[in-house]
Amino acid sequence: MAGVRHVWVRPAFVPSELPGLVLDWRSGEKGWEGLVSYADRDGRIVTEWLPAANLRPVVSAPQTGSAYG
Repeated sequence: MAGVRHVWVRPAFVPSELPGLVLDWRSGEKGWEGLVSYADRDGRIVTEWLPAANLRPVVSAPQTGSAYG
């Protein structure tokens, strides 16, 4: 796994996904982990290693430079 990407983060004990940014990847004892920065529900910036299973890539349409797509 490589690259920086925007993801949806599912932190432990949070019932919803939060937008985040993967900064780095590493292979851990239980599989791949991403170093992710995201704003928690109180607006604080959190940076932590999370299992890849807790991350979902953001899929979006290409940006065309127009406000109308």
